[in-house]
Amino acid sequence: MVFDLLSFFVGFLLLVLSFIVLINHKKDKKLNLFFLIVIAVAGLQRFLHGLEVFGLVGSFFNPFQGNLIFPFFKFTGLFLFFENLLIKSTSYKRIILHFLFPLLFAFISTAFNPSLGVIQVVFLLFTTVYLVFTIQLVWKYVYSRKSIKETLHFQSIKFWVYALLAFFILFFLLSNYLLLTSTGETMDHKFPRFYAASSVLWFLFVVYILKNPLLLHGERLLLQKLNSFKKEEVAVWKFNKKEPTDLEDLEVEKKVREKVDEIIFAIKKNEKELLDNFVLLPSLKEFAFRLNYPQSHIKYVFKYYAYCSFNEYQNILKIKYAQKLIKSGYLDTHTIDSLSLGCLFTHRSTFYKTFKKLTGYTPTEYQLALKD
Repeated sequence: MVFDLLSFFVGFLLLVLSFIVLINHKKDKKLNLFFLIVIAVAGLQRFLHGLEVFGLVGSFFNPFQGNLIFPFFKFTGLFLFFENLLIKSTSYKRIILHFLFPLLFAFISTAFNPSLGVIQVVFLLFTTVYLVFTIQLVWKYVYSRKSIKETLHFQSIKFWVYALLAFFILFFLLSNYLLLTSTGETMDHKFPRFYAASSVLWFLFVVYILKNPLLLHGERLLLQKLNSFKKEEVAVWKFNKKEPTDLEDLEVEKKVREKVDEIIFAIKKNEKELLDNFVLLPSLKEFAFRLNYPQSHIKYVFKYYAYCSFNEYQNILKIKYAQKLIKSGYLDTHTIDSLSLGCLFTHRSTFYKTFKKLTGYTPTEYQLALKD
């Protein structure tokens, strides 16, 4: 009874989560549709089962109850969710190919009504193949990334990917255990047990998502966190377009519109790497190459979504590095001249004026303000 109640509650949470994903989706942003389908169907399964168990509605046909074909589609959906999460695009042709076998098997099952033993063997082989596909996909993405853009993207979702892979493996083991230990007479009892046992996994899944709203709101929310700054720090990015698009930028805008958050996010993550290894600032061409975006896309983002030009941004990076050094106690043992050179300024006076302009403090005043 307790597990049935948990299953019903988790089903409700998953349906609410699906609704949250939908209302937070921006029209100009791509939605991982498989993420939405997986959580919506899992929620609907458990919610309908709860309505039936607790007698909240009259007798009705539950399409998920006792249906041994439906889980084939679930594992396909989970794999496509991973593919979209890591690669961010899946062609319609690939989607059709992935669903071809479940559809074909569903048709054969309806026409010929195979025995439970056949379904058990086919299900084990099918889910094993998709488990291997998913592990290979994650392994390849973790160890075969080539561009900094891909590296930065993975860093932002790393724990999420590993957590979901663990969830996928546990789901695979649980599904096959319950199906392989079933007989024709016990199937009606296996589905409630499956809902109850898997609801514990889904509950942990929901808790993790709700504690990490970035997973619902995407990179835009993370950008707000990355771009949050204290009064004495330097702001760079706007989240709304500064001005109407110039005619010469309209073609570029068509290509960049859906990638603005992604590009700013990559720049912010790359900024952290630059400040950790502050030796030489890249030119615009080198910067675009590091992030694996065309120069025109980087120029567009700085023109319409930044408070500064790219050249000014380079000075901001120098000042941010100076702030980092001052916070670490650099001026306790070094001079301002040394700080200026360490931040790649050729003249002390230029460093002094730029620091004052961007932070509102002189370097010494900034050091004192940190101690207050």
